[in-house]
Amino acid sequence: MKIASWNINGIRARNASLEAWILRNQPDILLLQEVKAHEEDIPPAISDLDAYRKFWNGSTVRKGYSGTGILLRDSCKVDDVVWEVPDFDIENRTGVLHTTHFTLIGTYVPRGESDEHYRIKLDYLESLRRYICSLLDSGRQVILAGDMNIAHRDIDVHRSQNKPGAVGLRPEERAAIDAQIASGLQDIMRSMHPDAADLFTWWPYWKPARERNLGWRIDCFYLSSELAAKVTVASVDLEEKSSDHAPVILELSLQDTH
Repeated sequence: MKIASWNINGIRARNASLEAWILRNQPDILLLQEVKAHEEDIPPAISDLDAYRKFWNGSTVRKGYSGTGILLRDSCKVDDVVWEVPDFDIENRTGVLHTTHFTLIGTYVPRGESDEHYRIKLDYLESLRRYICSLLDSGRQVILAGDMNIAHRDIDVHRSQNKPGAVGLRPEERAAIDAQIASGLQDIMRSMHPDAADLFTWWPYWKPARERNLGWRIDCFYLSSELAAKVTVASVDLEEKSSDHAPVILELSLQDTH
């Protein structure tokens, strides 16, 4: 099973690139962040895309802001799919698919630039942690994926970007990721590439940040232990440059999953 996550930074602006990427890569599940569109404004090329079911938490709180979605391939062997926008969701940032094999949580964590929004970010992360703990306690396997807007460790941000006190690098934010991991999730990209110091998924717009790979690793997959053991590939699609974020891709072998 191939699962991808991508902050598309505006589905209408990236319409053609997104369609082409999906057709080229054929993911079984695709999580999207920063859709920046109400469900009714999703371009037909995506909303009517053959072979996929679509689940949207569109931009209803503020026009053209935030918004998330999940595309599930029709041939994907999961039954009894349940879509949920959890109670703690804010600003259309969260979507959950409960499937046969696991619960998949797509998230677009607040950036937290202002003091008020930073507090909202920390509260959201704690609510997300408690939600995941409740799923794990009930025996569910969990995948958390999306734009975390946090570089967890110094290795996850280029030294030119590693500025003390910058949003996305603060101790409280990194502690929130520590708490997710302590709850029973594994940062699978880092686990599979433990020493990669240039493994970034987002780059500032100023030139030549992307060309020189002066980036951050903020787009992540966190998996519970049983699923983490089934991962065969965890990669960043560095060739896709239509958004300021690169897609991240996970491949799972689920033959032995009950």
